[in-house]
Amino acid sequence: MSTASQNPARRVAMPREMPGVLPWMAAALLALLLWAPAARAASPPPASPAPTDTIRLTLQQAVARALGSSNEMIAAEAGIGVAEGRVKEVMAEVLPQITGTASYNRKLDSIYRGIADGDTSGLGGIFADSPFGAANTWTFDVTASQLLWSGGRVGAGLSAAKAVRRAARSDRDQTGSDVSLVVQAAYWDALYTREVQRIAENTLRQARDRVKQSELFQKQGIRSEYDLLQAQVDAANQQPAVVAAMAAARVSLLQLRRTLNLPLSQPLVLESSLRFQDSTILVPEGPTTDVSARPALLSAQAVVDAREAVVRVEKAGRWPNLVASAYMSHQAFPPSGAPASEDFLRSMDATLKLEWPLFQGFRTFGAVQRASNELRQAQAQRDAMQLTAELELAQSQLAVQEAIATLAARRGTAKLAERAHHLADVRWRNGMGTPLEVSDALLRMQDSQVREVLALKEYRLSLARLERAAGRPVPLISRHFDEFSFDSIVHEDSKP
Repeated sequence: MSTASQNPARRVAMPREMPGVLPWMAAALLALLLWAPAARAASPPPASPAPTDTIRLTLQQAVARALGSSNEMIAAEAGIGVAEGRVKEVMAEVLPQITGTASYNRKLDSIYRGIADGDTSGLGGIFADSPFGAANTWTFDVTASQLLWSGGRVGAGLSAAKAVRRAARSDRDQTGSDVSLVVQAAYWDALYTREVQRIAENTLRQARDRVKQSELFQKQGIRSEYDLLQAQVDAANQQPAVVAAMAAARVSLLQLRRTLNLPLSQPLVLESSLRFQDSTILVPEGPTTDVSARPALLSAQAVVDAREAVVRVEKAGRWPNLVASAYMSHQAFPPSGAPASEDFLRSMDATLKLEWPLFQGFRTFGAVQRASNELRQAQAQRDAMQLTAELELAQSQLAVQEAIATLAARRGTAKLAERAHHLADVRWRNGMGTPLEVSDALLRMQDSQVREVLALKEYRLSLARLERAAGRPVPLISRHFDEFSFDSIVHEDSKP
């Protein structure tokens, strides 16, 4: 006999337990199903992945990227669009003006209603087919006008609008020059801080090499423990300088990314070099005093042209306007509400109108006076800007010469400091020098190298400022560094 048949009580007890468990299982399953979508909705969306593609930029590519995406350039381009719109608005005045109108009128009540409905002599029909007594009136009108003569007002206004457009374009170019200078400054600063970091790391490496050499000398009994301790102290003192240089390099890259509108986490590699190649340097081909290509001056001259045109516009207010216009109207008065094509009646008019402002309370006189003085202000601002631009150009050329002299001096000092450190290290290794001499020579070499790199950055920036002051690319020629010794530069500057 089977087990189930031997124990019938157990066979019956299992189904009795299951109904009590099923509601709890169903409730738990329902809660799980409801909780899962809610948990997904409540959980924050996954963060967008950080950019991983490395961008490699030369200086020219960085400038081009900034000119294409900076907010300043976007605003300048929008200013050109505003000026273009003004030109179109003024040109619209010399083109025909055509207006179409469609209207429907439902007469709810009229004083002529009795005549239109009750008069049988024929007069009622006339009123019923007129705007006075018709219940429904449909009207389609076309009006055209053409300005024939305005005393030169429209032409002068168009000249003013075009001058404003030229000013907007020159402002855009000046903004581009300013943005380019900002980008170059950020780019050169990033390269400068990277060079400073490299110099600091190289100095730390040499200090640690001296520690290893001191340990070896101490084991051999050639040097004392004091020499080893001093070398260790020098290496430890160099570590904060490396950390500071690394932080400055990272900050400068962040600033460059911000200038280029790049994500701050965007990997960026700078492919241009701060240093010149083959012991040569790029210098301006020659001095110049021409600032006529500077966009700010072109904008100022365009503003003067616009003010002159505005004066002509205001003076034209003394002359009459001659306008030709035509009017065509179609009207229908259907009794049922919807007109048919044969219900429309047409009327056409043509007008030639001459408007002459005989007296307007001296308004034109005041407008001419205001515009004339605004012209004088614009001319004074242009002349002042001309003098300022010439002064900036002269200062920029002197700054380039100063930067060349400084760079030549710093470069020579750096070479001497490297030679002095090498000799101090050789003397110390041969037992003829002291550790203090090596430490002092190492610090002097580091300081002179940093100053040389700083002079390089300042010279690069002086060229960028010279280009901005001139308003055009400055021709550069390659010269050897040996041609720019301190004595030769001083002798050249002392010439009348």
